[in-house]
Amino acid sequence: MKSSKKNIIIGLVLALFMVVATAGLASAEDSVTGTIAAKGGIIILDAADGLYLLEGSDMTPDMVGKKVTVTGTIQVKDDLKVINVLSIEEISE
Repeated sequence: MKSSKKNIIIGLVLALFMVVATAGLASAEDSVTGTIAAKGGIIILDAADGLYLLEGSDMTPDMVGKKVTVTGTIQVKDDLKVINVLSIEEISE
């Protein structure tokens, strides 16, 4: 009986560790550089490695065409790369 309780506790601790480790990976910030573009009313970042949909930003139309570095968390949703934007910094050339 003690052995099964010990196994349950070890299993719960390992499961908790996996949840915490996965949550940490999901919230890692990345930066991507590219040009802001608008496609059908949707604001995207055109970067060297593809297009990114920008979410969670207060973008204005005057940003379109500007080269920027976008920092945020990146996810793939329905084969589309999405950045939950934390900051946008314009790159002056």
